[in-house]
Amino acid sequence: MLKKLDKYFEEAICTFCLCVVVGSVLMQVVLRIFFSSAAVWAEETAVYGMIFAVYFGACMAVRDRGHIRITLVVNRLPRRWQVASVVLADLLWAGFIVFMVVQTVTYSQLLFNVTYQTPGLGIEQRWVQVVIPIAFSLMLFRILQVYWCWGTNHWKGLPL
Repeated sequence: MLKKLDKYFEEAICTFCLCVVVGSVLMQVVLRIFFSSAAVWAEETAVYGMIFAVYFGACMAVRDRGHIRITLVVNRLPRRWQVASVVLADLLWAGFIVFMVVQTVTYSQLLFNVTYQTPGLGIEQRWVQVVIPIAFSLMLFRILQVYWCWGTNHWKGLPL
């Protein structure tokens, strides 16, 4: 069960979020064309669904090492420099992620001190925004997971 959760967690969330986006936009189009009406919440739902899909898609790319890298240059280096350049890049990236977690948690804490409801859905904005530090934390977890797997593989190859 944990292996399936590890393998399909981000895919399930992204699939659900993109289905929400498509369903909301399609419903809005049908309502406007055929009924000359509109749902107040549909656009907001589509926007939040897309934002969540992007953040969790980024987490999925971290897990699969699917982010853009200049591997052409790295692959031409000696093994020692290959490892050093990939690890340095990942350390800088992890540092950025830690910075973003701290900043987004601080921002989310500010939202817990005020009441701000989304105009269309009428839910508290804090519950929407709290997904962002969760996604960045998941990205950091996935980076650490990649290095854990690389270590258990006796440091063979690159952590790609």
